[in-house]
Amino acid sequence: MIYKDRNNVVSIITFLIVNFYIVFRLFEMNEAGQFDGPNAVNIWARMVVWVIPISIGVTIVGTILFNIGYAIVTGNPKPSFLVDERDHLFDRRSSTAVVICAGGGFILAVVALAFGWSGFIGFNIIYFAMALGSLSADIIKFISYRRGY
Repeated sequence: MIYKDRNNVVSIITFLIVNFYIVFRLFEMNEAGQFDGPNAVNIWARMVVWVIPISIGVTIVGTILFNIGYAIVTGNPKPSFLVDERDHLFDRRSSTAVVICAGGGFILAVVALAFGWSGFIGFNIIYFAMALGSLSADIIKFISYRRGY
């Protein structure tokens, strides 16, 4: 498994953990009635503001620990950091997935708001569309590196 594969695996695992936590927390907060008042979007935003930097930190720490563990298990302490045209192609391919998901989520949120849905729902649509874009980018990169093209 190459260095970029390991990073993608850690990113996918972190994504799943963080977003399962967010969904669990949203349901928990909704059942407690925290989103019933006029400050629903503010409460939601405070939760997301804390989750984003924590998920970035968990991804960084997870990547470091996973690469150290991989080096210990395989006995290969020096990963290759060489970047070639193939890497750039895979990055462009995954960036396209992010743009499609995020753009589609934004348009869907605008349509939902136009039909009278709440801002809370609109922000959830945008957040989860961007999260889906991030996940799809990592999966596309992982599959591209596995296939080799």
